[in-house]
This record gives sequence, structure tokens and C-alpha cells, in this order.
Amino acid sequence: MQNMITRAIIADDHPMCREAARMALEIVAPDAEASQAATLREVLDDARPAGLVILDLGLADSRGIASLIEVARARPSTPILVVSGDERPDIEARAAASGAKGYVGKAAPLADLAAAIRIVLSGGTYFTPGLQLEPGADSADARLASLSPAEARVLRAMRDGGLNKQIAYELGLSEITVKQHVKAILRKLAVVNRTQAVLLLHDAARDPKE
Repeated sequence: MQNMITRAIIADDHPMCREAARMALEIVAPDAEASQAATLREVLDDARPAGLVILDLGLADSRGIASLIEVARARPSTPILVVSGDERPDIEARAAASGAKGYVGKAAPLADLAAAIRIVLSGGTYFTPGLQLEPGADSADARLASLSPAEARVLRAMRDGGLNKQIAYELGLSEITVKQHVKAILRKLAVVNRTQAVLLLHDAARDPKE
């Protein structure tokens, strides 16, 4: 049977939301273990097999859609169901283009979440009917997701206006290391200068925070 999974990961930084997701999972797959995570790092560090990931895009250490891409890359054969407080169509479309198999708003009834879980576990997708996907909508998110954790920290420091010497001091790195990270950032993001890199990060900041 499609719904006979042994384990799912529920990632949300709000305990009540995790409990709601656990209850919905129990309706569909009562024997499945529900492993709970409050951070993206916990999800990425979890090496145990799982048949489903229920992911909130607004985790404290999350980078929104870029983090979805990270999880999808880490678990290419595991379906990901996004549960988010942001119900904007463009965010849902970007999630669909970035590897999610479904998208449910946090305001939806428990029955809707259970239905989404059932459909995704059966190999289907669960999105708003008529959702329009834009070709290449996830390209910027994919480029941001390609950054290493150290490069991502340097990029955020660049966004805050830091020069290489300041960034080196704040992050406890040598200035040479910061320069190497900046060079890698520009290459991976396919931009020619720091301003373009920061603008790309700013555009991705449209991702939900809750």
C-alpha cells in the first residue's frame, strides 16, 4: 500500500504545528514514526530513512525556498510536503518548481493536511488548482542553495554592508579566506559583482518567515 511508510520527518519551529502535522500523519499512516525537528539543521543532519518530509519554510535557520532545495537535494527520493503560513501563489509556485510535492497553508483544516499527505504518499501532488508555474522560477533559489554554509554567512554579511576586513573580523576568518568565499559566491550565483549578489539575495527574501 502507498501509505505504508515507517517514518516521517515533521519540521516546524512551532510545537503546536508539529503536533497538528503529527495528528494528520496518524490519520493516514497510523503506524508511522513521526520524528520531529525544530530547525533545518536537524533535518539535514538526520541520516535515517524517511518516507515523507513535512517542511515549514519559516524555520529559524531556514532560507525559505533555498532550504527546500537543500532538503530535496539531500533526500532526492523522499517526497516533501510544504506546510506554510504564507499562502501567496508565487511562493507556492516556487515551492512546486523547487521539488515540493505539495503545499498546504497553515490555516487549512486538519482534514486538508491529511488529504495532502495521503495524495503525496500515493505518488500524486497537492497544489492549488490552476497554479501557474513559471519556467525557471527556481533558478535563483537553486543558485543560492548551492552556496556552502560559510559562503552563505559571508553573503549575509555582504548584504549588511560589510567589507572584507569587517566580515573577516565578525566571522572569525582571515581576509584571504573571505576573498576566496566572495569569489566563489560570485561564480556560483553567476553575477559579476557584490551588488548583484546582494540583490539576488534580497529577491529571495520574499520567502515566508513564519
